[in-house]
Amino acid sequence: MISREWFAVRTKPHQEFVAQYNFQRQNFHSYLPKIVKTVKHARKIRKVTRPYFPGYLFLYLSPSEQDWNKISSTKGSLGPVKFGDHYPAVPDLVIEELVSRENENGHIPLDIQAMGFHTGQKVLITTTEFDNIQGLFLEMKDEQRAIILLNMLQRQVKTTVELDLLQAV
Repeated sequence: MISREWFAVRTKPHQEFVAQYNFQRQNFHSYLPKIVKTVKHARKIRKVTRPYFPGYLFLYLSPSEQDWNKISSTKGSLGPVKFGDHYPAVPDLVIEELVSRENENGHIPLDIQAMGFHTGQKVLITTTEFDNIQGLFLEMKDEQRAIILLNMLQRQVKTTVELDLLQAV
């Protein structure tokens, strides 16, 4: 049996799907965790698939497949994550956990209800710098951040806040 390990690969900005396609064309086994995000543009709202980790995907490689030059020169790729000359493997448990969270469509849901927030809900930013400023929860930005609406200087301003700094009112 061939021993394989997972490795993180950096991609060019917004090129995760391009890199995944090109790795698959070269017979690399890749994994790109995905989420569904609501995008509002020009008065239209649509749901789009985005990477769970923007700028990264994972390759499952045997020692003979660890051709870092080939991986780095694949279209859409910037190369493997490395520290000096060391290419750290991603533990199998990390990938298994991500896969186990996927729904039937292959997306990892961002379950804001489980976190106690819903669109339009009043929230407090609980940091010493902001001293409990109140805003409205709009949407999840990613797994750890939310977009909220603040009233500042008689204007409404959208801002991104870490979830652990938010408290439901």
